[in-house]
Amino acid sequence: ETVLLDGGTTTFEVARALAGRPIQVVTNSIPIAQLLAGDRRIDLTVVGGYVYPRTGATVGPMATRFLTSVHAHRLVMSVAGITERGLFNSNALLVETEDQMMRVVDEVLVVADHTKFGQQSLAFLCGLDRVARVVVDAGLSDEHREMLERARVGVVSAGEVRA
Repeated sequence: ETVLLDGGTTTFEVARALAGRPIQVVTNSIPIAQLLAGDRRIDLTVVGGYVYPRTGATVGPMATRFLTSVHAHRLVMSVAGITERGLFNSNALLVETEDQMMRVVDEVLVVADHTKFGQQSLAFLCGLDRVARVVVDAGLSDEHREMLERARVGVVSAGEVRA
């Protein structure tokens, strides 16, 4: 299986759970690449581009161009905000890169803690219709769970995820 991992602290924890598994990982995250680089069971591909200093993720035109040449089964990504309108992130270059990531995968999974719900950020990424599932902690409110269910987005409690 090939997994595309977006940058961020939450996706870093996903990468930590993938360590030691025979899997192909494509990532735009320098911290995730550093974590997985020495793992002989993982085939690692790193996306090039401008390194956004706040997250250590590569973004921008070079990253976007590179991503047109790959395909992955799943994208695991995090966002700065989730509302009924959709997903938001804090940087326009990041959103452009994430949009391209979403175009080259079969399934989009968003990992986020409950504090991201009801929040908007600088740049709109996409509607909820592009998301297959959201993995979230137990603090998700009933209102936000219902919002996801209305949008036909699967909701997985982080406690139910098995490594």
